[in-house]
Amino acid sequence: MGLSFLTPALLAGAALVAVPVILHLIMRRKPVPRAFPAMRFLRQRAAANRRRLRVSHLLLLLLRIAALAGLALGLARPTLRGAGWLADGEKPVAAVLVFDTNPRMELRQANRTRLQDAAVLARVLAAKLPAASQVAVIDTGGGPVSFSPTVAAALTRVDRLAVGTASQTLPAAMQEGFRLLATQPDLRHEMVVFTDCSQGAWEGRTAADLVSANADTAVLWVDVGAKGAQNFSLEAIDLSTDQPTTGLALGLTVETRRSGPDANRPVAVEMLGADGRYARRAVKPVTWKEGQSGQVEFEVTGLEPGVRQGRVVLDGSDDMEADNTRFFTVEVGTPSKILVAAPQPAADTGRFLLQAIAPAALRKAGKGRFDATLIDIGKLDATPWDGYQGMVLADPPPLAPRTLDLLWQWVAGGRGLVVWLGPRAADAGRFNSDAARKLLGGRIVRVWRNPREDNFLAPANLDHPILGPFRRVGDAVPWQDFPIERLWEFEPSDPADGAGPADGAVDSAIPVVTYRNGLPAILEHRVGQGTVVTVTTPVSQSADDPDAWNMLATGFEPWPFVILANETLLHAIDTADDRNIVAGASAVLHLQRRDVAAAFVSTPGGDDFPAPVDQRRGTVTVTTTQVPGNYRVRSGGDVGGIVRGFSSNLAADCIDARRLADAGLVAALGAGYRLAQSEAELVRDVRLERVGAELSGWFILLAALVMAADWIVANRFYAPRDDTGFAGASAGPSTVQKVPPPLLGGAGMAVRGADA
Repeated sequence: MGLSFLTPALLAGAALVAVPVILHLIMRRKPVPRAFPAMRFLRQRAAANRRRLRVSHLLLLLLRIAALAGLALGLARPTLRGAGWLADGEKPVAAVLVFDTNPRMELRQANRTRLQDAAVLARVLAAKLPAASQVAVIDTGGGPVSFSPTVAAALTRVDRLAVGTASQTLPAAMQEGFRLLATQPDLRHEMVVFTDCSQGAWEGRTAADLVSANADTAVLWVDVGAKGAQNFSLEAIDLSTDQPTTGLALGLTVETRRSGPDANRPVAVEMLGADGRYARRAVKPVTWKEGQSGQVEFEVTGLEPGVRQGRVVLDGSDDMEADNTRFFTVEVGTPSKILVAAPQPAADTGRFLLQAIAPAALRKAGKGRFDATLIDIGKLDATPWDGYQGMVLADPPPLAPRTLDLLWQWVAGGRGLVVWLGPRAADAGRFNSDAARKLLGGRIVRVWRNPREDNFLAPANLDHPILGPFRRVGDAVPWQDFPIERLWEFEPSDPADGAGPADGAVDSAIPVVTYRNGLPAILEHRVGQGTVVTVTTPVSQSADDPDAWNMLATGFEPWPFVILANETLLHAIDTADDRNIVAGASAVLHLQRRDVAAAFVSTPGGDDFPAPVDQRRGTVTVTTTQVPGNYRVRSGGDVGGIVRGFSSNLAADCIDARRLADAGLVAALGAGYRLAQSEAELVRDVRLERVGAELSGWFILLAALVMAADWIVANRFYAPRDDTGFAGASAGPSTVQKVPPPLLGGAGMAVRGADA
């Protein structure tokens, strides 16, 4: 902070403070000799009066000096600067302009997008830059960071900014700007951040610490957010599965949100045809409530086998187009063949799992998701495994090392295995062979007993694909109604013990779900190209078994178990293709062939580009996914070739344009932030930081107050009065005395007795 004067020449007016001094010297009263009796008493009275008048004159003198000095300072236009002193005009600055270019900046108001508003204000700011200033432009889309050769070149880059998938957050872009400013130590530093102050930009993020750590840089915030926008938003899409079975319906749940008054607007589902055009398959009218979220559910039937792609669209337009479409990709196929192996009698010990993954009614109708076969686990070695995509072991006993090695090789080839551990594992010492630890990614330690029935499945979050279907009900899953009385304590392998598998597989199993007591309930272990899922409690015991370990499958309405049985198996047999990703993330697709060297990717815009194939793993990785839409991947030619696909959708925060509350802005931007929302406010903030705040009005107000005080004091001291002298003394003749007048008028003449 510093103080300077815009018109320092007028400071010479402060010399007028000599006027009251001269006035008081001239108007001093001179003693007048008088011949009065009792002279001794009059002299005492005169001495007292002189002392009183001396104090009064001194106070008036100070008030008048202060009034004239205040007027002089006010006319000199003093300014309080926020960025140092400028002696001979404004010095050059190093300025960084930071822009949010997320898709929500497409939100239109008054026929202009948020980014266009930011560009207009950037030009206003550029016009206020001192000559020879250095300017850099940084946006959340990423790219090289440097100062432009001229201000005009910087403005040209601003005009070329376009919305798109962000590669960094706004605070990260600011950090890049601070690093760039550090390369210009000789110039004053300024940063101007153009933001829409939305929840998508700042929810869970903060720049307050960043600004505090760079206190030498003046940070200006420019608010280009829209107020009163009319927007219909399709925020997310949830698929019942991305591998539906031929003949079964595909379920879609779309999350919606409305900004603006209540309205009616339909939502439709469209599927991409072989001709490259979208055909409408379903339409639903939707009532949108102001400021509220909702859900729209669809069922799409009649999907042919193969890769199928579609989109959910808003019927009509609104103020932001980026959130009006959501894309999806599924791979329709025949029911996966599953082998369920259970101890004798297999019909009893395996019936819960068999009915959960392949209900009899659906199997008879040919609409089951899985084509399951139940066998005695003792005949596992004698049963051919070729043709099965997955296997479920229900309460397996210790298996022979040779069987376990064959299982490891079978899973590593791209299959899935689900193991429900139970009492038949019996002895941990016998069960924990090297082959078992290699397959499961860990070892069982001991049976954990909890007879109080206060232990149950307790997922910490629902982020894992196995738990995806439970997101629709969230905390409403009644896990506590299905207590777990016994379970195997499972210890994942330590990679240092040398028991882990080779060929790029993960050495240790990873817990996915835990119990209420904190022990692992479900673990995932990657083996080569396949997956092993281990559940540490069984579902092979009947409800009337006094030694039953749990009530997962035998409790009242055990629908959570049915979902869990299906999802663990689906996750195990899934090739982990990234069919539906967030824009900007990488997509890994399995081609199931290792004799092709390259694949070709078709983008939503119709462009094609090659992508290398990892022949060792038979996968292709696509990293150019910033544009939302449906992508196709082809390999091996048109005849006998392979077709895969995936969909890219914008992340929720990229399209969340809801304005952040004032408390959230304080937390994000820091206390004392200033938001410029118009050209006038931007010029004001720039002037406060670069030129300073004028104090002339305050000085003039102070001078006026002092002059008013002078008027009051002068009238009090010199008010006319009838002085009759001391009691018992004879009064002499009265005389008329001239006294110093107040600056604002008042008692200019006063009748005085002979009191001098």
